[in-house]
Amino acid sequence: MIHCLQCKGSNVAKGSVENYENHQAAIFRPQGLRTFTLTIAGGTQLEAEAFACLDCGLVWSSTPADKLASFIQKHCDKASA
Repeated sequence: MIHCLQCKGSNVAKGSVENYENHQAAIFRPQGLRTFTLTIAGGTQLEAEAFACLDCGLVWSSTPADKLASFIQKHCDKASA
């Protein structure tokens, strides 16, 4: 089971970090996005600030939890979330 690196919670969504245009902020695109969903962004915008561990290479950012939960509820399949 995957746990949050910060709070150690198990309420974690799997997905990908994507950026469609170089001058736009990256988004978190949850796994299970429905094929014919109507969304312009395709995910929730990540904060501009990001961090990287110089020891292991892990890179991370954040997105507002309420916006992420709302996006998944509206646009993703229940089985994948």
